[in-house]
Amino acid sequence: MMERKITNPREEIDAIDSDILRLLNERAEIVLRVGAAKTDVDTSLCDPTRERDVVARLLEENGGPFDDKNIYNIFQRIIDESLHLQQKTFQKLVESRDQKITKIEGLAPESRIAFLGERGTFSEEAALGILGGKCETVSFPTFEDLFRAIDFGKADYILAPLENSLVGSVHRCYDLLLESDLSIVAETILPVSHFLISCQEATLDSIKTVESHPVALAQCERFLARHPKLIGVPADDTAGSVRRAVESGDVTRAAIGGKRTASLYGGKILQGNIQDHSENYTRFALLSDEAEISKSGRKISLVVRLKSKPGSLHKALRPFVRRGIDLLKIESRPIKDSAKQFNFYLDLQTPESESEMLGALDEIREEAVSVRFLGRYSRIPAK
Repeated sequence: MMERKITNPREEIDAIDSDILRLLNERAEIVLRVGAAKTDVDTSLCDPTRERDVVARLLEENGGPFDDKNIYNIFQRIIDESLHLQQKTFQKLVESRDQKITKIEGLAPESRIAFLGERGTFSEEAALGILGGKCETVSFPTFEDLFRAIDFGKADYILAPLENSLVGSVHRCYDLLLESDLSIVAETILPVSHFLISCQEATLDSIKTVESHPVALAQCERFLARHPKLIGVPADDTAGSVRRAVESGDVTRAAIGGKRTASLYGGKILQGNIQDHSENYTRFALLSDEAEISKSGRKISLVVRLKSKPGSLHKALRPFVRRGIDLLKIESRPIKDSAKQFNFYLDLQTPESESEMLGALDEIREEAVSVRFLGRYSRIPAK
């Protein structure tokens, strides 16, 4: 049987499609005029309230055969593409993606900075890298004590490790940060190199145990695997491990720590750069009990608790996606006593437009149970 000819209906559809295309471009010209006016007064190009009103009116006028879901999807796509056109035309490009700054306003070189572990630990090295030798570094043995340092009046700032490029996030720090009232005022990235250190009389052949922080041991798994006779011993921090190994005078003991700890405690370096990968970095956050929001900060951190229903994460991230705001990191953490709910930690690239940033934050608050603003800040290169 021959196919029945439907030439005329096809011509009708083609003509309608041409009208739709013409009308879409006419609409786009008006959209661009609106975008120009908004840009002049730094108003957000995205207006969710207006968008909802537009779609609601069209749904009321809809006579079918498209149902409401069809109409919503079609016009939401038109609105999204119109917004993209405005952004492409009017949004300023960020001139530099480099988040580094050289100093923090109001941060005195003589400030007291709390860090985890004993003298010589990587945390202390990062603290000295931010402020230099004039700052006073204050040691704390545990994360819990560290995060209470400002409350106890023993420090002005806290330096906490948030993540390592090899082993991932330091979850305990994220949890304690959420439980506190602290804010992130800056971050720094410290290259990490591990050294095997012992007392002066020891040799690589004489040692049997290697003590260090669990994270440091995890970063040196290949070295330990090549020396199966060595037994890893977890400890609270790298610097304390080195001190104990050196002071013991025991030729069977060694520790993994930074190069600086060998000179601080009179240790002997048996082998250097024993970490699994040369590209080993730890990101530290400088925390304050005052929200010293940097207007030039290129990064924003949030903790978002979402509603327990399908699609909640998608809806929460959509305001950032539509505004072209880069999502640098997302990580979930379970909420205590609530097995089905999670906190989501978000790191965002600050957009050029303040109104876009504020608009996105307002939108995500509508979709979330709670939003904790952790800080707007930049990166200080370690000296």
